[in-house]
Amino acid sequence: MAKDRKLIAISTNGHRVALVKNVDEQEYNKLLNEQEKELACEHNNKVLDETRHSTSERRLQRLESKLLLLAKSIYDNFVDRGLLDNDNEFQKMWFDYFFNGCELDLDKAPQEYMTILEKVRE
Repeated sequence: MAKDRKLIAISTNGHRVALVKNVDEQEYNKLLNEQEKELACEHNNKVLDETRHSTSERRLQRLESKLLLLAKSIYDNFVDRGLLDNDNEFQKMWFDYFFNGCELDLDKAPQEYMTILEKVRE
């Protein structure tokens, strides 16, 4: 009968041994199944957290894009009404950003646009 029993260590937090038990084959298999379920649950939670994080990142990027576009619309409205001077370099940079997927270098943006953008972000 002694051969049918196993001495196992049971950890409750995954880092240290909390209990040492002498178990039979049936209880050993039951504990292995519980361990597998717990590991699967932990893995699923990790994948879910990563998915939520990446989804949140994408949503923040889309929101920032929309804020850039809103600020550009307000800026263009002021230019069209003659309240601000047109900046051809900025217009070209914006065109390349919007239609060609180029990086928008906000360091080269007119101060007026940056002021509008900050107001929109508030």
